[in-house]
Amino acid sequence: MRGNSLPQFTLHNLGWITASLLLALVVWLAATMSNNPVEQRELDRVPIVIQLPDGYVLTRQVTTTMAEVVLRAQKSEWDLIVTDDVRVTAALRDIDGPGEYRVELEARVESPRRGNVAAIRPSTLTLAVDQEAEKLVPVRVTVAKEPPLGYTYPSDLVCSQTEVTVRGSREKVESVIAAEVRLVLSDDLNPVVKEDQPLIPVQDDGREVKGAIVLEPETVDCEVEIQAREDVIQVRVLPNVVGDPPEGYIFDGRVDVEPETVGVTGTRRVINQLTSGLVSTRPIVLTGHTATFTTEIELDLPEGAMLVPEGQIIRVTVTITSVPISRRFDGIPVEITGLDSIQFRASGLPDTMTVVMVGPPDALPASEDLRVMVDLSGLPPGNHQVSPQGSLVSEEALSSAVTISVLPEELSVTIEALNPTPTPSPTPTGSPDVQPTAGQSPQDSLPAGEPTATLVP
Repeated sequence: MRGNSLPQFTLHNLGWITASLLLALVVWLAATMSNNPVEQRELDRVPIVIQLPDGYVLTRQVTTTMAEVVLRAQKSEWDLIVTDDVRVTAALRDIDGPGEYRVELEARVESPRRGNVAAIRPSTLTLAVDQEAEKLVPVRVTVAKEPPLGYTYPSDLVCSQTEVTVRGSREKVESVIAAEVRLVLSDDLNPVVKEDQPLIPVQDDGREVKGAIVLEPETVDCEVEIQAREDVIQVRVLPNVVGDPPEGYIFDGRVDVEPETVGVTGTRRVINQLTSGLVSTRPIVLTGHTATFTTEIELDLPEGAMLVPEGQIIRVTVTITSVPISRRFDGIPVEITGLDSIQFRASGLPDTMTVVMVGPPDALPASEDLRVMVDLSGLPPGNHQVSPQGSLVSEEALSSAVTISVLPEELSVTIEALNPTPTPSPTPTGSPDVQPTAGQSPQDSLPAGEPTATLVP
């Protein structure tokens, strides 16, 4: 019987034992939570992983590739949780063909650290998908920028790949007819290998096909045999300027030519005529020009010669400047500004003055358009020295190429107040001498409060 006492005791007190264990667990959890409470925080910029069924690809970019995830975890865990511990997926399942689908985002904590996902923002994502396709397309070589004048290259350019694979959306793949490489040869004078040239998928009209496709490989190497042309010579353009501008204007020799050098081709006899390296333009007549101008002009090429490329436009800019002259204007009326004529009067100023102007002939105004201004703003009554200023009668401003001066440069002016304030008379501060009047004694004539003298018989 003693051997069965412990099992019997345990069986009879099983309820108490279970309750004690549960109570201990509750106490432990309460203590743990008080020292290490659960906190809710937000993780920013968690990458979204898009999962598509086999054989499908995205046809356009999604509106966002990052999500914000709200997690609940104990305080001690938050010191260790990082963005990589959370995985957000947009899994597209059970679709019936190409189109647009709204997918619920899913998130879970992949780290062993404990934590629960409380919310995801955004909660959904719209995916546009199409069936995946691929095909081989030829590599097409084009020259985006030609080599310098007088240099050429073979017409049958070939690169390291003649075909490449285009893969992606079926609709996009079907529209691609070639992978184009566009070479820039504008700085090349010798044979060159253009490495890692990007390939561009194009459709039948030559426009680039963008999005939802990739090329494999994405770049190619192209070898270009650039050589000098024997039938082309480079010459410098010499502007043929003739005539003179009107009186008052000059051509100071400044001429800009675009382009400065051109390529010329022709027979050997023609090329031999251009050994000087210069070719003149047709005459550029300056007669009648009063300002800088630009003109398109042809070159005076020998018979049988032509430009390379043919039809090239030559632009010449000729600088015309004016010759400043001096002109004196007498009897220009004087006007006063800034003076209150009701309270003040100015005197000493002349009625007219002399104005001297320097500038281009056609920029100088007529005498009747001029006036001289004398500004007396803020000046008190008295004598002053003022500087007169020349201006136009109209609101129009003087040309910046014109300088104006007034003779003399300074004037004397007197400003007087028309209604001066009267000066008050001073008030007597001492006692006046008092003289006795008839019938008064000396004592009677003294002011009150003054001491009197006593007469002693």
